[in-house]
Amino acid sequence: MNLIDQKLAKAIIHKVGSFGTPPEFGIEYFSVGLEPYLTVIENEYLKDILKYNLSSFKLITGNYGGGKTHFLYLIRNLAWQNNYVTSYVSLSPTECPFDRLELVYKKVVANIMPPVEQPPVDQIWDVGIETLLRRWYKRAADERNFISKIRNFESSSFTNALKGAMINLTSDDEEGFGAVVQWLKAEDIPRELRLRYRISERIDRSTAFRMLRSLVQFINTIGYSGLILLFDEAERGMSIASARDKRRALDNLRQIVDECGNSRLPGAMFFYAVPDENLLLEGSGGVYEALKQRLRSSFTKINPMGVKINLEDIGMDPAAFLNELGKKLGKIFEHAYQCTVDVNILNDSIRNIADAALELQALDISYRRIFVVGIIEAFQLIRSGSAGINKIIAREILRSTVKRLSDKEREEVEQEEF
Repeated sequence: MNLIDQKLAKAIIHKVGSFGTPPEFGIEYFSVGLEPYLTVIENEYLKDILKYNLSSFKLITGNYGGGKTHFLYLIRNLAWQNNYVTSYVSLSPTECPFDRLELVYKKVVANIMPPVEQPPVDQIWDVGIETLLRRWYKRAADERNFISKIRNFESSSFTNALKGAMINLTSDDEEGFGAVVQWLKAEDIPRELRLRYRISERIDRSTAFRMLRSLVQFINTIGYSGLILLFDEAERGMSIASARDKRRALDNLRQIVDECGNSRLPGAMFFYAVPDENLLLEGSGGVYEALKQRLRSSFTKINPMGVKINLEDIGMDPAAFLNELGKKLGKIFEHAYQCTVDVNILNDSIRNIADAALELQALDISYRRIFVVGIIEAFQLIRSGSAGINKIIAREILRSTVKRLSDKEREEVEQEEF
């Protein structure tokens, strides 16, 4: 824990203590129980299967607030360590529903990130296809004919756009580079530019998956291990509004799962996180049955080929999980505020908050999220002079925590509706 920067420690405490949502930074300092999953993913896929130009799909399930986003961020960190490009996409009904693949593609290229070391907390991360292309140019500009690596991807328009963008970079034509990148971002560009760069296609519903495959093929040729795509149904419900939209979204998902069996997605791995797989698969008809068959197997250490990763079943007793998590957060808290909490007071308080959280397991909000928000409030009370958190105070803290989280969720739902 001495290796953690105080600024990072305080940022973690503020992010986690506000509404229980994970920070994009420093998440490895308070992860509990996920190592077996991560070890298999790294050894079986990132270091092995994907290196043979194969691809894979995993479905991540867990209750609302049960650690899915946390898990995706950990996978992203692992991917960077193994030289993969990543893109984390938060799906939502208004901005990025999964039935609209053209909007999904748009988010993928907007959030794409080459491998990075953890940046300082006070810096904005460079993301997007423009960053990827500039990074490649900086690394490869001294190579002879490096642009020749852009050849014959599935979409000729995508191939030509990439060539045009990189030629403009080598010519220091920033305006031309920016114009072509606009098309790669699925934005409209003038007809004369499309004619100049031989871009005959639009990025729409009919072409979006072809563009996504072309993006994967490009990344695979420019010195990276591949592309890891992290789709997060972050809201309580799904990003799909109507029954018709749902069928289209499920068909898109089925197509992705099937595509992972061929060579058109070299070095790609898809992770799709949902709060409740029943929301995804409940229904009758061909598309539901087809997808159920593809997603029924469980991913385990013994069966790494399985598809479903259930974060509610990590093989660890819930009380032990919360106590270990509390102790890790306690260390971060002490580092953030340069204070020391008596170990007996700390452990008793963590145990009482954990017990109170487990009493709330029947609620819609995950007891894990309730716990992390409540334990940070408990730490603050102890730092301000409290002699510890007994069972009565623990229950009071978590009652107010549940109300705050419920109010925030209600507010988010109302914003989505209007």
